Amino acid sequence: MLESAAVLFLMKLLSVVAYPLGITILLLIVSVACIALNLRRHALFSIGAASSLLWVCSMPVFAAWALGTLERQFPARSIAETPEAEVIIVLGGAIGQPVPPRVVPDLSGASDRVLHAARLFRAGKATRVLVSAGNLPWVDSVKPEAELIRELLVEWGVPRQAIGIAGTSRNTYENALEIKEIWRNSGFQSALLVTSAAHMPRALAVFRRTGLPVIAATTDVRIVKSSSASLLGWLPSADALAMTSQALKEWIGYWVYRAVAYL
Repeated sequence: MLESAAVLFLMKLLSVVAYPLGITILLLIVSVACIALNLRRHALFSIGAASSLLWVCSMPVFAAWALGTLERQFPARSIAETPEAEVIIVLGGAIGQPVPPRVVPDLSGASDRVLHAARLFRAGKATRVLVSAGNLPWVDSVKPEAELIRELLVEWGVPRQAIGIAGTSRNTYENALEIKEIWRNSGFQSALLVTSAAHMPRALAVFRRTGLPVIAATTDVRIVKSSSASLLGWLPSADALAMTSQALKEWIGYWVYRAVAYL
């Protein structure tokens, strides 16, 4: 787990310096230093590069392309088209902790994962659900996210006795290790892996690398077809910048995992 903690820290550090906003801030710091050193041409170049980068990464058309490169790899299927398996595996990152002033857990956009798992179970696609979701060390927490997800699954119609939880994992690699340990003791032969469309390529690769025969059950698709391009697609948007950053997070995570032989 120490090695995994180091990877977790490395990915967090890379997110600061490799995301569009982080690179923009670094370029602006460089421009200030250039001005102080009377390197005006270099300063103008840094300011121009920062402005261009931020604009491009904030354009909806660019964000749709960047995130779409991930989401198109494992398209979502309807409940009817999803094959049956012995167990449904649902990953965390879907629910915010009920820390004050919240009085209940907060559902993020990725909470589609939990709802999709509940729908698959109610449709008879599997008879068991496994939840793997711990908490990041720098996030205030009340209880493991897996427990919060279990309560939500119960609320959405999944019997408590059909749900197994593993609540110590902090990243996708540890998710796979947790599930593999349960897998050994349960004798499962097949599973549906439920996670967000953008996260599925990395998650599926990690789970299969650990020897788990999982089938993609994609949800939380953010990029949808547009009937026509418009001027707004080329104008900066905070939502678009967030989507570009999410895409970069997944690609950085994928290549970091490759570098440390998690894939």
